[in-house]
Amino acid sequence: MKIIRKIKKGIKAVIFTVLLLLIAINLPIISLKNEESTNDFSNWMSESLSSETKVKEVKMIGAHDAFSKDINLFSKVDELSAPSIMTGIPGTLIKGFLVRQSVTQIAETNKLLSSGVRYLDIRLTKTGDVWKTKHNFIASDFKPIVEDIALFLDENPGEFLVLDFQHIHGVNYDSASDYTSFYLMLEDYGLIDYSYYDDSSIENLTYGEVTSDKTLSRVLIVDKFEVNGKSTYNYDETIRSSWANSDSFEDVVEFLEAERLIIEGSSNNNGFNVMQAVTTMSMSPNGIINSFKTWSLVERAERFNEYLLDCDNLELLMESMPIVMVDYATDKEFVDEIMELIIDLNQG
Repeated sequence: MKIIRKIKKGIKAVIFTVLLLLIAINLPIISLKNEESTNDFSNWMSESLSSETKVKEVKMIGAHDAFSKDINLFSKVDELSAPSIMTGIPGTLIKGFLVRQSVTQIAETNKLLSSGVRYLDIRLTKTGDVWKTKHNFIASDFKPIVEDIALFLDENPGEFLVLDFQHIHGVNYDSASDYTSFYLMLEDYGLIDYSYYDDSSIENLTYGEVTSDKTLSRVLIVDKFEVNGKSTYNYDETIRSSWANSDSFEDVVEFLEAERLIIEGSSNNNGFNVMQAVTTMSMSPNGIINSFKTWSLVERAERFNEYLLDCDNLELLMESMPIVMVDYATDKEFVDEIMELIIDLNQG
């Protein structure tokens, strides 16, 4: 009987330990001080750029997965794009952990833009007639985001945004009807009213042309649809953006340095070159263990952004890849330092 009681106690201890571990893993709390810059960079383009500057050469901050801030423990999995580990029983058991690894930004749209962000990496999913932002999980309706973008553009003439619709799930990129649906959504939400587009490459397009010499604010819309008769820019012809896919700070910077050398040695630099200055949680055992050291993706981003600012060759990287795309793009220390550098380099 004593042996049986010991076994039962042992089983209870194991169950209790597992439950505690699951609770700890699933805490969705992101423990950041979240200090935001008190500087307002809403008009940095109109105040510092020359009309003759080519838009592809403008240094700027980019927000990776720009609209993931509303993902939480109650968010639904995006069944169209999420990895298998995020679905079913495994995903349910570690959902809080997965949520912490899916939130890349923690600021509202207007704060991203007033912090100087001008490139927005947008992920959408379409279910029926509903368009929502996502990153593994459904985040929020896209329409209110567009309304915030429009308000910012109305209030700040002379600015332009690059809207990179990096992924749209629930559509076929080869379908003319799906492109029409996408375009009509942009039109219905009011975004097309601000769109600048011509059917030639952006290679020689200038800031002055896009903004009508600082009198208007515009957006350049880029997507991956491969259909005839488009009125938005084609991704493959407009953007180069390569991903290190690593959680190692050193490996990511080494990858970016290799990317810089490739770009400098290429004669085909006709569009925007994006510096993907982001780290990614590896789904290997070591990667998962490492993810607990920084607890959440944005806390890891806070550390990596600081690491990036200390890189000796950052200016060289920015000359080759002017769009510095990061997670947690509104961190005070990062924003103040990178924006000072961005303005200096653009004026130099």
